[in-house]
Order: sequence, then C-alpha cells, then structure tokens
Amino acid sequence: MNKKLLLLSLILAGGLFFSCSSDDSGNKPETPVTPVVKDPLPITITALSSEFLIVGQDLEIKGINFVNKDYPTVLLINDTEKITAKEVTDTKIVISVTDAIKAGTNSIRIQINKTLSDRSNFFVIKKGWTKLNGLGSYDIMTSNVFDDSNSIFSFADSDIRDFSFWGFPAKLQGTSEGLKQVYVKQLGSYGAFKMLNDKYGVLTNTIQAFYSDSGFETNNSTSVTSSFSPAINGLNISYLDQNMSIVSTLRGAQIYTKDNGATIIKNEPPVWTARGNFYRASITTLAKSTNGKFYQLGVINDFIKEGSNKNRNIVMESPTGYSDWTVIDTITKANLDLSYGYKFLNINKVFTIDNTNKALVASTDMLKTWSVVKTDVKSIFLRTETQWYIQSGDKIYVTKDAGATWELELELPAESVVNDISFSKSKIIVSGNKGLHYLKLE
Repeated sequence: MNKKLLLLSLILAGGLFFSCSSDDSGNKPETPVTPVVKDPLPITITALSSEFLIVGQDLEIKGINFVNKDYPTVLLINDTEKITAKEVTDTKIVISVTDAIKAGTNSIRIQINKTLSDRSNFFVIKKGWTKLNGLGSYDIMTSNVFDDSNSIFSFADSDIRDFSFWGFPAKLQGTSEGLKQVYVKQLGSYGAFKMLNDKYGVLTNTIQAFYSDSGFETNNSTSVTSSFSPAINGLNISYLDQNMSIVSTLRGAQIYTKDNGATIIKNEPPVWTARGNFYRASITTLAKSTNGKFYQLGVINDFIKEGSNKNRNIVMESPTGYSDWTVIDTITKANLDLSYGYKFLNINKVFTIDNTNKALVASTDMLKTWSVVKTDVKSIFLRTETQWYIQSGDKIYVTKDAGATWELELELPAESVVNDISFSKSKIIVSGNKGLHYLKLE
C-alpha cells in the first residue's frame, strides 16, 4: 500500500514540474512595432467664402489635405500670427474674424509640420467709421448700402469743372484689397440713381427712366417729353421699395411702375404749374409720410402776373403717390430765406435749412410757419422720426431724442460738403464733394 502511494506522489510531482516548465517557455518578449509616420501631403487652398469680411463674420477656407494624423494643423495670419479655428476637417477650415486680425488686407496660410500652403488674401473692415477711397476725388451725390450685401452703389459727378455735370452710377465691390469700383453697365450722363439692393434699381437722365432687376446688366426704359420734365436731369427718384417705384418731376408729374418698368403709368403735370411756355411751379420734394399718404412740396411764383417776391408754398397730398393729388395749399407765402430741399418722414414735422441764418428749422403746419431747432447747421438727414444727422461746420452730429441732445458722430476734413447721408438697419454712409465718402458699420 505504501509503495502505491509513493508512486502516485512521484507521478503527480513530475506532472506538476512538467506543467510549470511548459508555462515558463511561453513568456518570450514581443518584438516592438515601429509606427509609420507619413509626411504631410501638399496643402491646397481652393477658395475662400469671401475676400471681404466684417469683424464678427466667419471665414470659411476650402481645399484639400488640411489634416494629418501625426502633426497638428497650424493657421498663420500674415505668416506669423497663429490663430485657433472653429472647425477643421480635411477639406474645410472655419475661423472667426475678430479684432485681433488687423484692418485691411491680410493673408492666410495653412502649415502642417514643414509643409505650407500658398497664401490666400482677404480684407477685413472693422466696426465704426471707415474712410472709403474707391471713387477717388469725384463729387459723390448719393450712396446706397444694404444689410445683406457688402456692395455700395453711388451716384457721382465725373466732370471736375465747377459749372458742369456728368453724372454716372458706380458700384463699390468688396475685394481682397478693399472696396473697389466696378462700373455699372450704362453709358451717358445721368441725373439720379438709386438701388434697392444688389439687383433692383432706377436710373434717370433728362428724358428717360431706366429700371433693372439685374444690377443694370439689362434694363427696361421709358421716355418723357420736355413738357413732362422741363428741367435738365429733372427726373427725380422720389420713392423706391420692393413693391413700386415713383419717379417725379419739378412740374409735379410722376412715372409709376410696380413691375420694374415692364408696365408704366404716367401722371401728367397739373396744368396750373405752367402759364404758356413759362413754368411757374417747382416741386422740390415728394415723399411718403408715416400716415401712409404721399406729399409733394415746393414753391410757385407767377412772375408774369404777380412780379417778384410773390413766392407761395405748394402742398399736395395723394393716397398713391402718382395719382389723385389734392391741392392743400398754393396760397401761403413762402419764406425766401429757406432752402426748398424739404426733408420729412412725418408731414406734421418738415425740416429744412434757413440759408440766411444758417439754422435748422422745422414746420409743424405744412410750411406755413417755422421754428429754429438748432443753429449753425448746413444740412440735415433723417434716419427715423427721432434720430437725425446734421452737418455743422466740419462735423456730423446726431440726435436720438428728436433734438433734445446732440452727440458728435464724425469729424470731417476742412471745408467738407456733405451731399447725402443714407442708412440701412446696420450701416450709415456719408457722401460728399471731392471724394468725401465714409462708411459706418454698427
């Protein structure tokens, strides 16, 4: 019995020894695998979302090979400044345009390890006022800006002689070098120009009105006679919105369209505005009031019948702006010291300039009487019923509380002449003589 137990013990011990020896033989060290590092592929920028950007907007860069798994993607502004992207994929990078990026022309490059893309340029414009130089030293009569576009449309005089005029429409378009002039596709001398947006607009000369829905690549036109518009370049663009356009004349006639000039309604001038071949009326303003009605304002003087210094006010009212005019006043004596370039958003408060006393004056009774609002004023431009802009000396001031208080808005060069200040919801543009052109981004 003892011999059997001893034999069994030896067998078990031998098996255990064999088993342990087998396990030890499997613990051999693994051969390390050396990772393969791939050099970056050539980096190519194919497009920028825009060459012209406002601080606060995003710049999207499109291309190929923007990502390498072994090296970080580095963005370089002007070759030296590293910036952080909002989004990076192999074909798209998005960055925020902040105040850290300088105003003016900048370059963007993408670097991965030692591989660099070519430079792509873009222009940054910051919030606040910027002097524009795209129209050189021409006298700039008016300009239009839009919230949904960086384009600027202006109407300027290219004849630098003092007593001559050659009006032309121009477009300033955002490029990597700033706002540069692009010629509008129209030839000749014109009297007025206004754009509603990048596509829709109206242009006039002495005897024609032109309407376009393609930025004046194409247009519809209509012509008038000298009796309809006796003054040179006398077709004024009085009203333009997404529904209609009204072009008016110094004799109180209108051209109306609601389909971009495809069909036209012409309202002939009132017969009383003329005496024979002598035109005794001058309608200087047609505008829409906050009451929904349109008004024509001006002055009448029948020199043949009444002699000199017999000027009287003209006030007419219409529900449409081009028909059914009611004469409200041709009796009240006009104030010859006043400019007849009336401004109003509400017919119950009309503004103009007292040229003799250099003052801003207002009428609350449709031109009958006037009161001084502010002295030392050259011109006024209305943004809302309570927010007005004036030129005083070589400065522009603004009131946001209907004249109760005034703030300095912009300092101008010496002897500046401001012809126009116009507005969108987020932009202001100043136009004036000798290349005076300022844009404010709010």
